[in-house]
Amino acid sequence: MAKKNYVKTLRIILFLFNFLYLSLFIAGAQVIPAEIGTRASAKITGTIVSPIGIIKVKDMSFGKIVSGNAGTVQLNPEGDFPLTTGEVALQTINSVFAAAELEVNDGLNNSPTTQHFFTGYSITLPTNDITMVNELGNTMRVSNFISSPSASGYGNFTNGKGILKVGATLYVQPFQGLGKYVSVTPFAVTVNFY
Repeated sequence: MAKKNYVKTLRIILFLFNFLYLSLFIAGAQVIPAEIGTRASAKITGTIVSPIGIIKVKDMSFGKIVSGNAGTVQLNPEGDFPLTTGEVALQTINSVFAAAELEVNDGLNNSPTTQHFFTGYSITLPTNDITMVNELGNTMRVSNFISSPSASGYGNFTNGKGILKVGATLYVQPFQGLGKYVSVTPFAVTVNFY
């Protein structure tokens, strides 16, 4: 009888062991620990802007000049009527007198709500003479470049843009050859942003 009780007890122990094992296995498979966390998303943006730089809006024009003896024509960047010295006169009929006009931009659009990274610019004007030539090969020289805002000062941006006007002095020789004169090479203006 002791053997029967022993076998019966062993079966009960095995049954309980298997039951416990199976219960733990099933319970372990069903219990999934909850993840604690949150999720966020973000947009990706990019904006293409115009490059930081300077572009020509208008060429410089000394207009039509009547030459006698030597003289000069001084073109003011503020747009005032040119001053003459010596024996030269200006023809005002069908004649255009204009300082060169350049647009300086900080590379951003012109919206007043845009954050602009530059507040202004410094100006460097040509220091060498510029030669003008007509179709017959006659020459005149242009020098003493001046600007508004002044090259000794700084230009400011309004909504990312600034206007720079440049004038100069044209030197007319005695009895200068007739014809339209054009600069052999354009003059360069450099701006540095700050």
